[in-house]
Amino acid sequence: MLMSKNYIFFIFLVIPFLAFSQQKDAKLRTAISFSKKVEDFKFSFSEEYRRNENFSQTDKLFSELEGNYKLLKDFTFGVAYRFNQSRNYEYGGFDYEHRICLDLDYELDVNDFEFSIRTRYQIGRELLELETLNRNKLSAKYKFSDNFEPSLSFELFYQFNQQNQFNRSRTELSGKFKISDNQSIKAGYMFENKFNRKNLEHNHIYFINYNIDL
Repeated sequence: MLMSKNYIFFIFLVIPFLAFSQQKDAKLRTAISFSKKVEDFKFSFSEEYRRNENFSQTDKLFSELEGNYKLLKDFTFGVAYRFNQSRNYEYGGFDYEHRICLDLDYELDVNDFEFSIRTRYQIGRELLELETLNRNKLSAKYKFSDNFEPSLSFELFYQFNQQNQFNRSRTELSGKFKISDNQSIKAGYMFENKFNRKNLEHNHIYFINYNIDL
């Protein structure tokens, strides 16, 4: 019975992919990450590869190093650095970019649910322009079983740099599948809406992440 419930959720997770896979703005993200807990600290390293234009071409590659520290029972502080290689569609080749993020997370457990709020200050470069953002994300996870955890989240972006306005949102539906004591896979769909800008964008993003706990 439990396995059938997992399959039912997975079917609903795949439905958006079937509906939007032919759109020109469909994107795919694949990643592998390694994480290690040391008392109140957690360190992680990830490599991600992204494709766009209906999965037809390489968009970005990046390496990211992140560290988190549990400040209090429900609060966590994090810092991350990303080295990014973004395709330059105008001149060809790739642009090398850097990004730094500072995070503050609050988590609340209610029975089998976990609710969280994350605020992030991000500074980096996108398309050779310096970009400073505040990103706020609301998430809800449910412990469906020992091996399966679905989640839903919404994130809103506020951009500084003389713009001082909200200009992007992301809604994500995903599922985390535990395949062994130290390995898991997270897969899902994200709808990205870029607004308050000259060129409006609506992106359908599909992703799969493989994680190993060291």
